[in-house]
Amino acid sequence: MTASSIADRESQLQQLLQRAHGRWTEILRALGVDERILRHVAMPCPVCGGGKKDCFQYTDKFGEGNYHCRKCGPGGALKLLRATTNWRFPEILHNVERCLGSPLPPPIAKDRSSIDHLVTRLNQQANSLTQGDEVTRYLQSRDLDMPAWPSVLRCHPCLGYFEKDAQDKSQKIASYAAMLGLVQGRHGEVVALHRTYVKDGAKISGNAKKLLSDGVVGAAVRLFEPTDTLALTEGIETALAVHLATGLPVWSALNAGNLRQVWIPDTVQKVWIYGDNDASFEGQSAAYDLARRIRREDARRSAAREVEVEIPRKTDTDWADVWRQMVARGCRPAIAA
Repeated sequence: MTASSIADRESQLQQLLQRAHGRWTEILRALGVDERILRHVAMPCPVCGGGKKDCFQYTDKFGEGNYHCRKCGPGGALKLLRATTNWRFPEILHNVERCLGSPLPPPIAKDRSSIDHLVTRLNQQANSLTQGDEVTRYLQSRDLDMPAWPSVLRCHPCLGYFEKDAQDKSQKIASYAAMLGLVQGRHGEVVALHRTYVKDGAKISGNAKKLLSDGVVGAAVRLFEPTDTLALTEGIETALAVHLATGLPVWSALNAGNLRQVWIPDTVQKVWIYGDNDASFEGQSAAYDLARRIRREDARRSAAREVEVEIPRKTDTDWADVWRQMVARGCRPAIAA
């Protein structure tokens, strides 16, 4: 690489950092960084994997995706992305640019064969959901039951559960059944798998990365085929609850950052956005950001789409919580009028 090209790359990097300033939390979410890392609470360090259980805290103090670890020291969003994905630095920059909407010249194409092979293999090992399997037991424990399950949800009977050790190497901790959600891109291609580990009707909590992907910007778990109407949520369980309560076709964007950027088919004329009520206001912000994005896009369309935003009344709840409350009361009125 010539001195001139190095200088050009450095200039482009600085421009990227300037555009991303103050937006790193939503960018990290959109690129699949575990939500627990971004909650501004003390936890084990996802970068060095060492130290005490509360040695790391994400702060975004200076708008650069800042964090501090008492063992490996301070860092920012790019270092955090490097530690939590398998991307090389050029790929990190390219995926951040996808979020910002003005891409750099694309990096050398990555050979996706390994990740595509793994997605295909895990999908082949998994089964369609059937009554009594570990995944349906988990969903039913959350009052999410239906006569026919979406084909994009599958049950892997015994999937390895990995966490990083003190040397930042992934170590297999155990094996559990897992709900696999097929994450589809704009053209319907499977771009990732979302994994929810379950046992005895409950979700396994831990530090395992849920997304097996090269980035899910704009993609979604397409649970139900849209008509001229489409509902959107963050989580998969929330999407199932909204469908049960309203009958609407629903897609899960998986997190708040990606909800802002989820792709919506041109055939959809009415969009329902079922946001989370977060104490941090992140869920509400994401829902209204998507509504504003649709309005901006409609300025270039021949006809505006209808958009409705629904937020639960109670803080720190989502529509899956609302659904469970309705079931507990013995009533199942529609969430939406």
